[in-house]
Amino acid sequence: MMLKSGLFLGLTLIALAMSATFNPEDALQRVRTWITREFKEQNVSDSDKILTHIFRVDVKASGSKPRRINLDVEGEHPDGCEYPVIVDQSRSDNTVDIQVYREVPADVVCPMILKPYRDSISVEGGFEPGEYTINVNSHSQAVSI
Repeated sequence: MMLKSGLFLGLTLIALAMSATFNPEDALQRVRTWITREFKEQNVSDSDKILTHIFRVDVKASGSKPRRINLDVEGEHPDGCEYPVIVDQSRSDNTVDIQVYREVPADVVCPMILKPYRDSISVEGGFEPGEYTINVNSHSQAVSI
C-alpha cells in the first residue's frame, strides 16, 4: 500500500513540476514560428499575370520613312477586376511579340464577368519594307509593309 501511495505521490509531483514549467505563451510562440516558417518556405506569388484574350488586331503603317506601325487591338479580360493593363514589347528580326496583360494580386477574388478591351498600341522602332509577323498574346498575324 505504501508503494502505491509513494508511486502516486511521485507521479503527482512530476505532473505538478511539468505543469509549472508549461507556459501557454511558449506554446503559442512555437505555433506562430511554425506557421511563419511554413509560409516563408512556400513560393507564393504576390500577383498573377492574367493575359488579355485578343481576337482582333488591325495593323496600320505610316507612310513616313522609316515606317511606324500602330495596332488597333480588340479583345476581352477574363474577369471583372479593375487593374491597369500592361503592354510588353520585344522584337527579333521580322517578328514582333507583344504581351497584353494585367497583374492581379493572387489573393483577390474577381467577379466572373468578361470585360471588353480595346486599345491602340504603337509598336516601338521603325520598319523597313518587308514581311513581318505580329504576335499579340495568342493572336498571330503576317503583315507586308
